[in-house]
Amino acid sequence: MYKGRIFIRERIYVCGNYMDADVYPVFQPPGKRRVKCNPSSEIQTKQNQRNAEKKLTRLTHNNFGKQDLAVHLTYRNEDEPTGEEEAQKHLRNFVKRLKRRYKKAGIELKYISCTEYGKANGRVHHHLILTGGYDRDEIEKAWGHGYANSKRLQFGDDGITGLAHYIAKDKHFYKRWNQSRNLDIPEAAQFDNALNADNIKEMQEAIESKGAHKYFEELYPDFVLTDAACSKNSINRGLYIHFDMRRCESLGRESGGSISPGATSGRRKTSDGQTPPGRGKTTKSTKIS
Repeated sequence: MYKGRIFIRERIYVCGNYMDADVYPVFQPPGKRRVKCNPSSEIQTKQNQRNAEKKLTRLTHNNFGKQDLAVHLTYRNEDEPTGEEEAQKHLRNFVKRLKRRYKKAGIELKYISCTEYGKANGRVHHHLILTGGYDRDEIEKAWGHGYANSKRLQFGDDGITGLAHYIAKDKHFYKRWNQSRNLDIPEAAQFDNALNADNIKEMQEAIESKGAHKYFEELYPDFVLTDAACSKNSINRGLYIHFDMRRCESLGRESGGSISPGATSGRRKTSDGQTPPGRGKTTKSTKIS
């Protein structure tokens, strides 16, 4: 029997119109710290990929909206770069040209970019997500090395998760992606000891009985559930919950939202005295901005 301390942790991100959360057990062994087992390279690779996709999805939702752009850049034959450094130089120069033009137009440029090789032909191309509000024809003309295409970002129930996954899918160059320094970095609202095993069991039953929409939308009345999953760790036998939600359309888009726990009486407190969002009978007073 495990003799250490076990508690439930919630980590909640609200990014623009979208929220995702993880609920999972944390094991704190008594005395000497437990030696961690090293996962296989295949398992670790898959986990790194999932983490990268989540991170990029949150970053895009926190900084970009329907008015912003996805830009795709390719090369004509005679301009094909000879290597990674030249390709990165072309992209940097393109961003510099945009920065000058955006500044002149009084617009702050934010961007995320990645460079990759095409799977079919092995040719280098670039993808960017960047601030809109500037003439799209001028953006495409600023490339100058071949074909450029820009289009408005398309947000579905899960936001632009598909585009974020596509950008983060491979690490061909130095990093999976590059980003401007002026992006708003998402921060998680974290709550320990606010839930117990009974609460986790309720979540599991709601998900497995197809009642997840009613359950989570009562907890977070300003949001609509888009996905929920429950899994059991085969080693520690703990339950792990993940769910995704989008803000109700009538509320509009608010970039960089955050969890603001209400101070309603009668709700359970966390170990640091905070009240976690969306718990118990008083969930309607939960404020998520």
